[in-house]
Amino acid sequence: ISIVPCLCVFGISHFGLYYLYSSTNSSDMEKVLTQIKPLVDNSVLTMDRAFMEFCYIFDMIVVGLLLVVSIILIAIAFVVLRFTISFTLSEEFREIGVMKAIGIGNFKIRGLYLVKYMGLSVIGAIIGFALSFPFGEMLMSVSSQSIIVGNQSPILINVFCTVLVIAVILLFCYGCTGKVKKMTPIDAIRNGQTGERFRKKSLMSLGKSKLPVTPFLALNDIVSSPKRYGIISLTFFLCLSLLLILSATVSTMSSDSLATTFGWADCDIYIDSKIGAECMLEDGHEKLEKHLNNMEHTLAQNDIPAKCYQETMFNLPVAFGENESNICIYQGTGTTMDMYEYTAGTVPQNTDEIAITRIAADKLNANIGDTVTIKTIDGDKEYMITAFFQSMNMQGSGIRLHSDEYINYAQATGYINTQIMFTDNPDSEEINWRMEEIQRIFPEYENIETCAETVKDMVGVADTLASVKSLIVILTIILAALITVLMERSFIAKEQGEIALMKAVGTRNGKIYAYHALRFLFVGIIAIFIGEMFAMPLTHLCIDPIFKMMGMELAVDYVINPVEMYLIFPIVILATTTVSAFLTSIYTRKIKSSDTANIE
Repeated sequence: ISIVPCLCVFGISHFGLYYLYSSTNSSDMEKVLTQIKPLVDNSVLTMDRAFMEFCYIFDMIVVGLLLVVSIILIAIAFVVLRFTISFTLSEEFREIGVMKAIGIGNFKIRGLYLVKYMGLSVIGAIIGFALSFPFGEMLMSVSSQSIIVGNQSPILINVFCTVLVIAVILLFCYGCTGKVKKMTPIDAIRNGQTGERFRKKSLMSLGKSKLPVTPFLALNDIVSSPKRYGIISLTFFLCLSLLLILSATVSTMSSDSLATTFGWADCDIYIDSKIGAECMLEDGHEKLEKHLNNMEHTLAQNDIPAKCYQETMFNLPVAFGENESNICIYQGTGTTMDMYEYTAGTVPQNTDEIAITRIAADKLNANIGDTVTIKTIDGDKEYMITAFFQSMNMQGSGIRLHSDEYINYAQATGYINTQIMFTDNPDSEEINWRMEEIQRIFPEYENIETCAETVKDMVGVADTLASVKSLIVILTIILAALITVLMERSFIAKEQGEIALMKAVGTRNGKIYAYHALRFLFVGIIAIFIGEMFAMPLTHLCIDPIFKMMGMELAVDYVINPVEMYLIFPIVILATTTVSAFLTSIYTRKIKSSDTANIE
């Protein structure tokens, strides 16, 4: 890790001494930590390798989602490949029947197709290998301002992946050509049909159904071939689920629902604090308190009833028994302890009571009711743990002091922007007007943000995820259209005799088009229904672990964009599949009623 980019990440421009040590031996690490303990106790920021890796967790969300997208695209690609091979075999049933008639074995016939697909896979793998380097750079550039490590041995990894992809494709193709074993020479003269069926085709009956003929035929096909249409539904479900997960994640990261998960009191707006650095003195708490009171008084004079408060952070050694760790300690000025959110225990009532995050408690092996020792420049002091709280700040490790407890602000290491809570519960329009008015009253404050804007800035990847979501929408449209076209062409080739029979009994082309389009419309509706039903469970399953690694205890309260989740994305899936199926079904007009004879 380069020291200069590392310092830039944490916004540190002036420094005296930094100690970086890397070791895979835990005993060596313990020895080093003992030697540098005096430096650690007086440092502003101390972290181990695991802590450093967690600093990139939100950047990892973007990269992880891109990897998930890649995996889903690979799965869809294999589904498309399966349909392509099946379609090819259906188209070349005569050639296969003739080859079997002259004595060519199944293995050799399948080998012919493997040679063709091996050539295609090699060409595709070479192109993919060449494009992997700029694409890899693009992935790294997603978090280039934060991630300060490089890609190790990219050529060897890419070569291995290329060979692996070719091998997997060939194995998959060999399995898909198993249909060749079921083909017989008689298929060459019967248009791929044996004319035999030993089971009832469907539970549905046209005579008992109240549906019109065209929708009945479409539903009957789906019920009669659940495996075939189930695979299509699964493909559409995966595409839609990814869109819904991204929608909920982006909406949540751009809202104020995560504001309290950082361990701070709720508020309406944040303003950049000019006084914070000036209060890192012995009497800083009194100075900050006076500043906030003056701010409240000024706002009240301008008919803006509000309460102002601010968080100050300390990084101090905390001990419990034989365990000791440097932990981030928070104290609010202008707040009361009941303004914070707790996950267990009781609100600290006295100045010698504290709340602690579970991650920090695990470091100390402490629990509610235990007494820990905080070491300050004024001496050690004992505090009783009365509650747990959650915080995604500092990777979930933190302690909250009572607001009235004395602590020397000369050892403060940071502060949070001043928070303002309007006491008359204004609506969003009024809040926006008041933000402009506060900017006029306090022109020295350059940055005034709502809770949602502050959360978005702190997370830092909401805009990137929104771009990824837009990309996925485009890929979903392309994939849904491609799968629909391939499947519809396969159906037309396989059902040529049935289509010819429909034309022979007087069915018009328009009804045939509608019949084929309705099949995909119904499949799309099924996929949308399942996708909407499992959208939030899948979002909790995929995204919650990332927030929990950051220190969040409770389940994430995801924000839903109803227009996207229940209107735009479902319409995208339905419109793409239905239009693609309809346009492809126009090919059926080339089939004539005379094709019922099954004679070429």
